[in-house]
Amino acid sequence: MEGLSEFWRRFRRNRLAVVGLVVVTILVVTALLSTVLVPFENVIKQVPSEALSPPSWAHPMGTDHLGRDVMSRIVYASRTSLLVGVMVVSIGMTIGTVLGLLAGYLGGWWERIIMRLVDIMLAFPFMLLAITVSATVGPWLLMKLETAIGLRTFSSLPVILSLGFATFPDYVRLVRGSVLSLREEQFVDAARALGANRRRIMLMDILPNLVGTLLVYGTLKVSTAILAESGLSFLGLGAQPPEPTWGNMLSEGREYLLFYAWLPLFPGIAILCTVLGFNFVGDGLRDVLDPHMKDV
Repeated sequence: MEGLSEFWRRFRRNRLAVVGLVVVTILVVTALLSTVLVPFENVIKQVPSEALSPPSWAHPMGTDHLGRDVMSRIVYASRTSLLVGVMVVSIGMTIGTVLGLLAGYLGGWWERIIMRLVDIMLAFPFMLLAITVSATVGPWLLMKLETAIGLRTFSSLPVILSLGFATFPDYVRLVRGSVLSLREEQFVDAARALGANRRRIMLMDILPNLVGTLLVYGTLKVSTAILAESGLSFLGLGAQPPEPTWGNMLSEGREYLLFYAWLPLFPGIAILCTVLGFNFVGDGLRDVLDPHMKDV
């Protein structure tokens, strides 16, 4: 408990981090309760007579061109954005950490093969790589899963896999650089002297020392994943209708920007607040977990 109180005391020094934590907390609660607060039937419900209605008490964020409530769709879409952000970071971090540990600690041909693969992938722009994987593999993957499972799969799955695949090189470089430093520390030499094998040293001695770095970097990467998912959905490569996402709501609303500005405005604000919230939290965690900041 004393450690948690000290952590919170140092974290709340950064006021922007506290603001970000509030925003992220609201997003998480909204995402978890989205299906309860807004049933899917209400999200896709079309009322043509109320199409393009401005914000009012009945519809605080107005309605779209099909008469659907914009606020309901934004609340429901928060579930997709949060799930995509967390899953993309989980996939990229898992693959990148494993490969980075192998490259950094084992060296030799392990390092040469892994780092050449990373160099090849980093030669392609991040979004271009994600678009290519999502557009080519996505439809095939959904078809295979629907055939195997017999149910309609989560339509954002290709986006999650493509973004996770596109982000793991960043984690490889981060982990490898940290491992190269940690493997020369005295506690690693002591573990070797006690007869610990390489797998035990990597998992039990080196990996725990990477948790803080990975936590900070992963938090910052959640916002990048959410922004990238919104971009892919904007291009029509993300979740498919009728499932709402902030990106495809922006795409639909751009045609009405001049006279019905609330259609792209509110999804854009949701993306902006979410990205800033995770970035602020990541900065706060960095200040708390950075050993050079502990005496500041």
